[in-house]
Amino acid sequence: MIRARHLRLGFIPLVLCIVLLAGCSGSSRVEGTVTLDGQPVDGGTITFLPEGGGDQKNPNVPGQIINGKYSIDSAHKLAPGNYKVEVYWFKKTGKTIPNPNDPGTTIEEAKQVIPDEFNKSSKLKAEISSGSNTANFELKSGGVISGSGPAGPGAVGGSDETQPKGKKRPNP
Repeated sequence: MIRARHLRLGFIPLVLCIVLLAGCSGSSRVEGTVTLDGQPVDGGTITFLPEGGGDQKNPNVPGQIINGKYSIDSAHKLAPGNYKVEVYWFKKTGKTIPNPNDPGTTIEEAKQVIPDEFNKSSKLKAEISSGSNTANFELKSGGVISGSGPAGPGAVGGSDETQPKGKKRPNP
């Protein structure tokens, strides 16, 4: 009788571990580099937006870009799938301007330096698989995209270059 009780108590942690591992199996992580005109983006953001729109089950997943590198771990609930990618970088200009939120004070001016085709009108894409992924984005001011990491046709990622260097994407 005591032995059966010990078996049941040993069985409970095993079941809990299996349940926890099953819940984690669909999560992914992605890391990589982001450059603009060959220079590392520093202090920018990268966001992976699920194709078809985000929801509670598959939300938009942001990450910080520091010294040209970003890493989004599995705690951010990045599900496997196809994503639109947006990159933003507000770079300080060295000028001070009036602070619109606190009249009478000034703030350092910062301007968006990443072209629209890589953020609000982004054509960047990435295919994320389960587990670890690498997606590098080499952006050019003129709209050229190249990269490596997980991807499908026409996407940034995979081991292929998505756009030949020096070739511009047509403007819509």
